[in-house]
This record gives sequence, C-alpha cells and structure tokens, in this order.
Amino acid sequence: MLTNTGVEQNLVEVRQRIDQAIARSKRDPRTVRLLAVSKTQPVLRLEEAYQAGQRAFAENRVQEWMEKAPVLPNDCEWHLVGRLQTNKVKFLDQNIAMIHSLDRYSLLEALNKHGERCAKTWTTLVQVNIARDPAKAGLLPEEVPDFLTSIRDYPHILVRGFMTIGALEASSLETQGFFQQLRELRDTLQSRKWPGVDLRELSMGMSRDFELAIEEGATLVRVGRQIFGERN
Repeated sequence: MLTNTGVEQNLVEVRQRIDQAIARSKRDPRTVRLLAVSKTQPVLRLEEAYQAGQRAFAENRVQEWMEKAPVLPNDCEWHLVGRLQTNKVKFLDQNIAMIHSLDRYSLLEALNKHGERCAKTWTTLVQVNIARDPAKAGLLPEEVPDFLTSIRDYPHILVRGFMTIGALEASSLETQGFFQQLRELRDTLQSRKWPGVDLRELSMGMSRDFELAIEEGATLVRVGRQIFGERN
C-alpha cells in the first residue's frame, strides 16, 4: 500500500515488483536499475530512501539537485531526467552521472562547451518522443539517426541510449507499444557505428508503468510517487 511516510516499505514493494517483472521477462536482474525520482520531495524522505539502501536518485530540475546533493552522502548517484534549459548547464558538475533529456542541438552545444571548460565528458541519453505527443519534448524517431551522427563533432558528449516518457492518456496496451517501439529503434540503430555513441541504455517507465517498461527492455526505470508518496 502506497503511503506518504513509509519510504522504506514502499521501496521494498517497488523492488519486489521490479523483480517480478524481470522474472516474467526472463531478464538478467543486473540489467535493470531503479532511479528514485525525488522531485519536490524533502531531503528527509531522500535520507529515508538512502537508509533503505537506495543510492541512485533522479531530479527534474537543476536547482533541486543543487540543493539536495550536498546534503546527502557522497556515494549517491545523481541523474537529471527533466527538460534541461541551456542556461542551467553552467551549474552542472562532476557529480552528475547521467543526463536523460538530451533533446536538441542547442543543448548539445551548450553541454559540450561546458564540458570543455570543466574537463568533463557528459554521459547522456537522447530523449525520443516515441509517442509523437505534441505536449512532450524529444526528437521524433526519424530525427534520431542524424542527431547521433552529429555526436562525433562534440567530444565532451557520450550518448549511452534513449529515454522516453509515455503518453499520459495512453492505455496500458498503447504504453507497452511505445516502449516496444523505442526498444526496436534502439535495436535497429545499435549495430551502426557512431563515434561517441553506444546505445546500451533504455530509460523508460515511471510509477504508473515501470513494470511494462521492464518487460519491454528498460534498463533504467524512474520511480517517484510509488516510493515517496504524493508530491508536496
């Protein structure tokens, strides 16, 4: 049962559901990782998750990451999963493990310039609007190959896969279809050789659909509400 305060119990239940989805799809448990999305959550709840063994966290906004990261222990791994504004890039540092929302050339250029300044190569995922939802960011599937080709001109960028956000109003069957399409896109493009590109990761699935995502090949699932309760 989802509660607003029982972070440890919620984590246990989410991990059990992840394990069950992995078993159903006959996957190696080592290929799926849970990111605890802590958007708008107080640091106290993140500390509860840390005490329960969670180490990988994800934030939507750079400002929240800047406020929370110094408070939590240094062995936390931080991911950015929200749309990243180019004027916020300058605040990023070595503590960012992965940026999930690389979705346009202007952001690619800004990240590369900042990486050059601070001697950092950013590990990123290309956000794909696989559902073709006009309300969502991300490249359309047909735009992805040219974008991947351009990575060779940005030496401070590594692309390690794709991220998508399911359509809010989609049925479970439609959502599963979107996840399948992203995996098929990855599988189709994986054999091609682009400098700076290795499409090993699929970041897809959130609180409402992470089990479907695992069954369709997700390697990173982004779960917030089912761990921390409703947002403040």
